[in-house]
Amino acid sequence: MSPAPRQGPTDADLLALVRAAADAVDPVPEGVLAAARASLTWLDVDAELARLVEDSALTGAVGVRSGGGPRLLTFEGGQGDVVLVEVEERPGDRRRLTGQLVPGRPVDVEVRRTSGSSTVRADELGRFALDDVEAGPLSLACRLEEGRGALVTPWTSV
Repeated sequence: MSPAPRQGPTDADLLALVRAAADAVDPVPEGVLAAARASLTWLDVDAELARLVEDSALTGAVGVRSGGGPRLLTFEGGQGDVVLVEVEERPGDRRRLTGQLVPGRPVDVEVRRTSGSSTVRADELGRFALDDVEAGPLSLACRLEEGRGALVTPWTSV
């Protein structure tokens, strides 16, 4: 005797119903979608990805975060390049970003955000600053000398 034919919805049908219910009840926030799209938009095959080696918000290096002190981030590249970044919170959703590339040299630093990017020039000591940076995810791309491409930091929320 053969088994009775299966009746009712398939697994794919049930999965589609669950997905539709989840989208209706708890949709993915637009900011998360924008950050995901931005992370793919900025891929650069010639860039070296720096790694975050220190974050004062996690290590407590600056003390207990009360929202008033600067946040210090240190990124390190594989060839000894280091990007030191200080993020100073301002009233509202704006930040002042100052940083330095070590060893110091004049390079273009692209500050990439989900809403777009800005480029600033680091001075001969590798120092750079950008005012009025909106809160949210950002990544830095430091354009190094010819033949070395760029040193790019991972996306970090500030």
